[in-house]
Amino acid sequence: MKRKGGTTKRGPRGEQDFEEQLRACEEKLKVLLDSVSSGVAVYEARNDGEDFVFVDFNRAAEEIEEVNRADVIGRSVSDVFPGVKEFGLFDVFRRVWRTGVPEHHPVSVYRDERIAGWRENYVHRLSSGAIVAVYDDVTTAKRSELAARMSEQCFVAIANYTYDWEVWVAPSGRVLWTNPSASRVTGYTIKELTAMADYPKQIVYAEDRERIGRAFASALRGSTGNDVQFRIERKGGKMAWVEMSWQPICDDKGNSLGHRESIRDITARKEVEAALEQAEREKEMILDSLTEQVIYEDKEMGIIWANRAACESVAMTRDQIVGRHCYELLAEGGRTCVDCPVVRAMESGRMEEGERRTGDGRVWFVQGSPVRDKRGEITGAVEIALDITERKRAEEALRQSEEKYRQLVEGGKR
Repeated sequence: MKRKGGTTKRGPRGEQDFEEQLRACEEKLKVLLDSVSSGVAVYEARNDGEDFVFVDFNRAAEEIEEVNRADVIGRSVSDVFPGVKEFGLFDVFRRVWRTGVPEHHPVSVYRDERIAGWRENYVHRLSSGAIVAVYDDVTTAKRSELAARMSEQCFVAIANYTYDWEVWVAPSGRVLWTNPSASRVTGYTIKELTAMADYPKQIVYAEDRERIGRAFASALRGSTGNDVQFRIERKGGKMAWVEMSWQPICDDKGNSLGHRESIRDITARKEVEAALEQAEREKEMILDSLTEQVIYEDKEMGIIWANRAACESVAMTRDQIVGRHCYELLAEGGRTCVDCPVVRAMESGRMEEGERRTGDGRVWFVQGSPVRDKRGEITGAVEIALDITERKRAEEALRQSEEKYRQLVEGGKR
């Protein structure tokens, strides 16, 4: 029934229809709120905004906060969530309730004795005066973000402070990234290295370019390599020795992202090796010039090294002697000499001396000296043998001459 002004006259039937429509609207709203993934909490202000009490709490909020709707309705927000004031959300409720201006409470950590997590809230005031907070639990996303950030920071920290030169090379062969150690090793800046169109040819020593070019091509094809040594020309022309290892880099789907090179400056090591080799050559030259036989033996009397005199005495080369036992070559019957000074030296821990006769009638003066490792443990011995046959013969001839002279003198006195 309409009035003259065109408005509807609300009678008993109209009131009933309105209530049914309101109920249907509320049911739809409840279904909608329970269907969304965001948490929704509705509050009524009490004591002129001094407190806020739950009047609604959707299903997503129950799951996020691990609490049942029935356990929060009618209760104070500070009772259910004791950390709400420290969290900063309570002050947002007060401002929005008083001003009606919606506010965004940014991602922050909520924490109390029961629950903790990252939350992001949007707070609005309804026309009825109730406060609505729509929020999301972003803990998983935040942890992933923090993990990614920490992973990136760890990578940067490790890569930038790694002493070795690290390089990421694209499948095309261009340098995508390199750490600061590149400048220390090569003398070139990071910008200069990443701009090199002919990397690594420009920095590889001319005599090594062909070999390293093959290794680089193999790396581009996805191979793995270890401890390849070559020379580079530092900016300014100075040469340096480096040792390189590489391995392929792929994404989660197995697609090639290029390869990583780890390059270590081994110039100092090479210089030490060269010095040791020179010292070894000089040692051999000196020992090979001696007339005495010099043999280095292990604890089982196995020959580790022998000088030229020792080799010539048994008519063998050094390679033929090394690895054999000294008594196989020098002793009668292929067994350790009786009262061997070398054996005694390893037993006593001090230098021992003695004489030895060989089957060919020669007489040898033998000296054995123990060899110790860094811990002082005896690991072998050095045997020095000098052929004293002629001296012994001279001594015997002198002894016989003296004996004849003595007999003549004694015969003349009779």
